[in-house]
Amino acid sequence: MNNLYIYIKNAYVENVIKYGMKLSEFADKFLKISGTEKAGITAYLSPKDSELYYDDNYTCIKILISNINIYVYNKCFENHDLPNYFISKYEDYTYGTYEEPIAFIYSTILPENISIYNKIKDTPLLIQNSKEYFYERSINEMLENDKFTKYELYQILLILGEQKKIFSTTKIDNIKIYKDNINGNLYTKKSSF
Repeated sequence: MNNLYIYIKNAYVENVIKYGMKLSEFADKFLKISGTEKAGITAYLSPKDSELYYDDNYTCIKILISNINIYVYNKCFENHDLPNYFISKYEDYTYGTYEEPIAFIYSTILPENISIYNKIKDTPLLIQNSKEYFYERSINEMLENDKFTKYELYQILLILGEQKKIFSTTKIDNIKIYKDNINGNLYTKKSSF
């Protein structure tokens, strides 16, 4: 992926598009990386990764990553001295590796690397939400590596659905019937006792 996304208050967008983003002026984050504290600008791998996506007071700008210094780190560990396996150079990062990936730009961003992101007609995104992609990738990896069988996953989902009251249950002899409270689908689970 060749772009990152930053949210800027609407009042500053015109200047950012025209003059770029000086690190000294726009740094909003400090990270300790290999014992050294660095200043940087917070960016997102996908526009929907930020809680500002639906905030009308901010504009999402798209950053072309060429000639920019970037780390990606797992936000879960941002208030700690980041372990090496939860931070990497952008070019070494594999999408879906961190639960909450955040880009950390530690260089000035020139105006030719900046454009306004258009939610409606911009380039389609391969990954809509990094956190959801992480979960999807992790689950698929566990299933592909035979960590769990489809049967075990089915059983766990039935139990979770019952706990969340998504399913109502009835029991007939040694068979438990789960009814989906929304669409009425039925699922069965045979008990061995």
